[in-house]
Amino acid sequence: MSVVTYELKEHVALITLNRPEAMNTFNPDMYREFNAATARFRDDKDAWVAVIAAAGERAFSAGVDIKALDQFANESDLDAAKEVFDVELEGEYFCDKPIIAAIQGYCVGEGLSMALGCDLRICTENAQFLLPESKLGIPTINAAMHGARIMGVSNALELLLLGEARDAAWAYRTGLVNLVVAEDKLLETAMEWAQKIASLSPLANRITKEMAVLGQTRGFNENAAIGAAKRDQLMRSHDVQEGRRAFMEKRAAKFIGA
Repeated sequence: MSVVTYELKEHVALITLNRPEAMNTFNPDMYREFNAATARFRDDKDAWVAVIAAAGERAFSAGVDIKALDQFANESDLDAAKEVFDVELEGEYFCDKPIIAAIQGYCVGEGLSMALGCDLRICTENAQFLLPESKLGIPTINAAMHGARIMGVSNALELLLLGEARDAAWAYRTGLVNLVVAEDKLLETAMEWAQKIASLSPLANRITKEMAVLGQTRGFNENAAIGAAKRDQLMRSHDVQEGRRAFMEKRAAKFIGA
Protein backbone atom coordinates (compact mmCIF):
# COMPACT_ATOMS: atom_id res chain seq x y z
CA MET A 1 0.00 0.00 0.00
CA SER A 2 1.28 3.47 -0.90
CA VAL A 3 2.20 5.70 2.01
CA VAL A 4 1.51 8.74 -0.19
CA THR A 5 -1.38 8.94 -2.67
CA TYR A 6 -1.85 11.27 -5.63
CA GLU A 7 -5.14 12.21 -7.29
CA LEU A 8 -5.71 14.81 -10.01
CA LYS A 9 -9.15 16.25 -10.73
CA GLU A 10 -10.02 19.45 -12.55
CA HIS A 11 -6.43 20.76 -12.33
CA VAL A 12 -6.22 20.20 -8.56
CA ALA A 13 -3.77 17.58 -7.27
CA LEU A 14 -4.59 16.01 -3.92
CA ILE A 15 -1.47 14.58 -2.27
CA THR A 16 -2.24 12.57 0.86
CA LEU A 17 0.14 11.32 3.55
CA ASN A 18 -1.10 7.81 4.25
CA ARG A 19 0.56 6.37 7.39
CA PRO A 20 -2.19 7.14 9.93
CA GLU A 21 -1.16 4.18 12.11
CA ALA A 22 2.21 5.91 12.57
CA MET A 23 0.74 9.43 12.81
CA ASN A 24 2.01 10.05 9.27
CA THR A 25 5.62 10.18 10.38
CA PHE A 26 8.23 10.26 7.64
CA ASN A 27 10.19 7.05 7.08
CA PRO A 28 12.32 6.37 3.96
CA ASP A 29 9.30 5.18 1.95
CA MET A 30 7.30 8.28 2.90
CA TYR A 31 10.16 10.57 1.88
CA ARG A 32 10.59 8.85 -1.48
CA GLU A 33 6.89 8.72 -2.31
CA PHE A 34 6.19 12.26 -1.11
CA ASN A 35 9.06 13.70 -3.15
CA ALA A 36 7.86 11.73 -6.18
CA ALA A 37 4.31 13.03 -5.73
CA THR A 38 5.33 16.68 -5.40
CA ALA A 39 7.67 16.37 -8.40
CA ARG A 40 4.79 14.86 -10.38
CA PHE A 41 2.64 17.86 -9.48
CA ARG A 42 5.42 20.33 -10.32
CA ASP A 43 6.02 18.80 -13.77
CA ASP A 44 2.41 18.08 -14.80
CA LYS A 45 1.05 20.82 -17.08
CA ASP A 46 -2.51 19.83 -16.17
CA ALA A 47 -1.90 20.23 -12.42
CA TRP A 48 -2.34 23.89 -11.45
CA VAL A 49 -2.84 23.74 -7.67
CA ALA A 50 -1.99 21.14 -5.02
CA VAL A 51 -3.57 20.30 -1.67
CA ILE A 52 -1.41 18.34 0.76
CA ALA A 53 -3.57 16.46 3.26
CA ALA A 54 -3.16 13.53 5.64
CA ALA A 55 -5.13 10.40 6.49
CA GLY A 56 -6.45 9.84 10.00
CA GLU A 57 -7.64 12.23 12.68
CA ARG A 58 -4.68 12.34 15.07
CA ALA A 59 -1.98 13.98 13.00
CA PHE A 60 -1.11 15.80 9.80
CA SER A 61 2.40 14.52 10.48
CA ALA A 62 4.19 13.91 13.77
CA GLY A 63 7.55 14.46 12.07
CA VAL A 64 10.35 12.02 11.39
CA ASP A 65 9.96 8.35 12.27
CA ILE A 66 12.86 8.33 14.75
CA LYS A 67 13.05 4.54 14.88
CA ALA A 68 13.30 4.32 11.09
CA LEU A 69 15.91 7.07 11.03
CA ASP A 70 17.96 5.35 13.73
CA GLN A 71 17.77 2.00 11.95
CA PHE A 72 18.70 3.53 8.60
CA ALA A 73 21.61 5.45 10.13
CA ASN A 74 22.92 2.26 11.75
CA GLU A 75 22.75 0.39 8.46
CA SER A 76 24.08 3.19 6.22
CA ASP A 77 26.50 6.08 6.40
CA LEU A 78 25.34 9.52 7.57
CA ASP A 79 25.56 11.08 4.10
CA ALA A 80 23.21 8.43 2.70
CA ALA A 81 20.77 9.07 5.53
CA LYS A 82 20.79 12.81 4.77
CA GLU A 83 19.89 12.17 1.12
CA VAL A 84 17.00 9.85 2.00
CA PHE A 85 15.58 11.96 4.84
CA ASP A 86 14.98 15.10 2.81
CA VAL A 87 11.77 16.84 1.69
CA GLU A 88 12.38 18.62 -1.61
CA LEU A 89 9.33 20.85 -1.08
CA GLU A 90 11.15 22.53 1.81
CA GLY A 91 13.74 24.07 -0.51
CA GLU A 92 13.93 27.82 -1.12
CA TYR A 93 11.53 27.76 -4.06
CA PHE A 94 10.21 24.34 -5.02
CA CYS A 95 7.88 25.50 -7.82
CA ASP A 96 5.75 28.42 -8.92
CA LYS A 97 2.41 26.61 -8.57
CA PRO A 98 0.25 27.29 -5.49
CA ILE A 99 0.32 24.61 -2.76
CA ILE A 100 -2.13 24.40 0.17
CA ALA A 101 -1.53 22.39 3.36
CA ALA A 102 -4.64 20.98 5.11
CA ILE A 103 -3.53 20.37 8.71
CA GLN A 104 -5.27 18.42 11.46
CA GLY A 105 -4.05 17.27 14.85
CA TYR A 106 -0.32 17.16 15.45
CA CYS A 107 1.90 19.06 13.03
CA VAL A 108 5.37 18.41 14.38
CA GLY A 109 8.97 18.72 13.23
CA GLU A 110 9.29 17.58 9.63
CA GLY A 111 5.52 17.83 9.26
CA LEU A 112 5.54 21.49 10.23
CA SER A 113 8.66 22.21 8.20
CA MET A 114 6.94 20.72 5.15
CA ALA A 115 3.77 22.75 5.82
CA LEU A 116 5.87 25.91 6.01
CA GLY A 117 7.18 25.07 2.53
CA CYS A 118 3.61 25.38 1.24
CA ASP A 119 2.00 28.68 0.26
CA LEU A 120 -1.26 28.56 2.21
CA ARG A 121 -2.13 26.65 5.37
CA ILE A 122 -5.59 25.73 6.71
CA CYS A 123 -5.88 23.90 10.03
CA THR A 124 -8.49 22.41 12.32
CA GLU A 125 -9.38 23.74 15.75
CA ASN A 126 -7.52 20.85 17.41
CA ALA A 127 -4.25 21.40 15.51
CA GLN A 128 -1.02 21.53 17.53
CA PHE A 129 2.23 22.94 16.15
CA LEU A 130 5.65 21.99 17.47
CA LEU A 131 9.30 22.18 16.41
CA PRO A 132 11.13 20.06 19.01
CA GLU A 133 14.51 19.78 17.29
CA SER A 134 16.38 21.77 19.96
CA LYS A 135 15.28 19.23 22.57
CA LEU A 136 17.12 16.62 20.51
CA GLY A 137 20.19 18.83 20.12
CA ILE A 138 19.46 19.40 16.42
CA PRO A 139 19.30 22.90 14.87
CA THR A 140 16.25 23.79 12.79
CA ILE A 141 17.22 24.98 9.30
CA ASN A 142 14.51 25.16 6.64
CA ALA A 143 11.63 25.69 9.07
CA ALA A 144 13.56 28.55 10.69
CA MET A 145 13.98 30.35 7.38
CA HIS A 146 10.46 29.72 6.08
CA GLY A 147 8.94 30.43 9.50
CA ALA A 148 10.68 33.80 9.83
CA ARG A 149 9.50 34.77 6.34
CA ILE A 150 5.91 33.73 7.00
CA MET A 151 5.40 34.61 10.69
CA GLY A 152 8.07 37.21 11.38
CA VAL A 153 11.31 36.51 13.22
CA SER A 154 9.96 37.00 16.75
CA ASN A 155 7.00 34.64 16.36
CA ALA A 156 9.13 32.04 14.58
CA LEU A 157 11.75 32.13 17.32
CA GLU A 158 9.10 31.67 19.99
CA LEU A 159 8.17 28.41 18.33
CA LEU A 160 11.75 27.41 17.54
CA LEU A 161 13.63 28.29 20.72
CA LEU A 162 11.10 27.27 23.37
CA GLY A 163 10.37 23.92 21.76
CA GLU A 164 6.79 24.05 23.09
CA ALA A 165 3.55 23.25 21.30
CA ARG A 166 1.29 26.07 20.13
CA ASP A 167 -2.40 25.76 19.33
CA ALA A 168 -4.52 26.75 16.34
CA ALA A 169 -5.50 30.12 17.83
CA TRP A 170 -1.83 31.07 18.25
CA ALA A 171 -1.05 29.83 14.75
CA TYR A 172 -3.79 31.99 13.26
CA ARG A 173 -2.83 35.05 15.29
CA THR A 174 0.81 34.86 14.21
CA GLY A 175 0.10 34.17 10.54
CA LEU A 176 1.34 30.58 10.63
CA VAL A 177 -2.05 29.50 9.23
CA ASN A 178 -4.49 31.41 7.03
CA LEU A 179 -7.69 29.88 8.36
CA VAL A 180 -8.97 27.68 11.21
CA VAL A 181 -11.97 25.42 10.54
CA ALA A 182 -13.96 22.65 12.21
CA GLU A 183 -12.43 19.19 11.85
CA ASP A 184 -15.14 17.93 9.51
CA LYS A 185 -14.67 20.93 7.18
CA LEU A 186 -10.90 20.76 6.67
CA LEU A 187 -10.53 18.92 3.37
CA GLU A 188 -13.70 20.43 1.97
CA THR A 189 -12.44 23.94 2.68
CA ALA A 190 -8.93 23.25 1.34
CA MET A 191 -10.38 21.83 -1.87
CA GLU A 192 -12.73 24.80 -2.23
CA TRP A 193 -9.77 27.17 -1.99
CA ALA A 194 -7.82 25.07 -4.48
CA GLN A 195 -10.72 25.00 -6.94
CA LYS A 196 -11.16 28.77 -6.67
CA ILE A 197 -7.47 29.27 -7.44
CA ALA A 198 -7.61 26.73 -10.29
CA SER A 199 -10.54 28.59 -11.84
CA LEU A 200 -8.30 31.62 -12.34
CA SER A 201 -5.43 32.05 -14.77
CA PRO A 202 -2.70 29.53 -13.87
CA LEU A 203 -0.11 31.52 -15.79
CA ALA A 204 -0.92 34.72 -13.91
CA ASN A 205 -0.98 32.90 -10.57
CA ARG A 206 2.43 31.36 -11.18
CA ILE A 207 4.04 34.71 -11.92
CA THR A 208 2.26 36.26 -8.93
CA LYS A 209 3.58 33.55 -6.60
CA GLU A 210 7.11 34.02 -7.90
CA MET A 211 6.94 37.77 -7.29
CA ALA A 212 5.60 37.28 -3.76
CA VAL A 213 8.05 34.57 -2.68
CA LEU A 214 11.25 35.39 -4.52
CA GLY A 215 10.62 39.08 -4.00
CA GLN A 216 11.68 38.47 -0.39
CA THR A 217 15.23 37.71 -1.49
CA ARG A 218 15.59 39.79 -4.66
CA GLY A 219 15.88 43.57 -4.70
CA PHE A 220 12.65 45.46 -5.45
CA ASN A 221 13.84 46.92 -8.75
CA GLU A 222 15.21 43.58 -9.92
CA ASN A 223 12.02 41.79 -8.96
CA ALA A 224 9.83 44.43 -10.62
CA ALA A 225 11.82 44.21 -13.86
CA ILE A 226 11.53 40.41 -13.92
CA GLY A 227 7.82 40.63 -13.22
CA ALA A 228 7.25 43.20 -15.96
CA ALA A 229 9.10 41.06 -18.51
CA LYS A 230 7.04 37.99 -17.59
CA ARG A 231 3.83 40.03 -17.72
CA ASP A 232 4.71 41.31 -21.21
CA GLN A 233 5.22 37.73 -22.41
CA LEU A 234 1.93 36.70 -20.82
CA MET A 235 0.02 39.45 -22.62
CA ARG A 236 0.32 37.44 -25.85
CA SER A 237 -1.17 34.30 -24.31
CA HIS A 238 -4.57 32.75 -24.96
CA ASP A 239 -5.54 33.15 -21.29
CA VAL A 240 -5.12 36.94 -21.27
CA GLN A 241 -7.27 37.26 -24.39
CA GLU A 242 -9.84 34.88 -22.89
CA GLY A 243 -9.90 36.81 -19.62
CA ARG A 244 -10.51 40.09 -21.47
CA ARG A 245 -13.30 38.59 -23.60
CA ALA A 246 -14.95 36.98 -20.59
CA PHE A 247 -14.93 40.28 -18.71
CA MET A 248 -16.52 42.12 -21.62
CA GLU A 249 -19.10 39.34 -22.11
CA LYS A 250 -19.85 39.19 -18.35
CA ARG A 251 -19.11 35.46 -18.05
CA ALA A 252 -16.63 33.21 -16.25
CA ALA A 253 -13.35 32.85 -18.09
CA LYS A 254 -12.24 29.42 -19.31
CA PHE A 255 -8.49 29.34 -18.87
CA ILE A 256 -6.31 26.63 -20.42
CA GLY A 257 -2.90 27.54 -19.03
CA ALA A 258 -1.44 28.71 -22.35
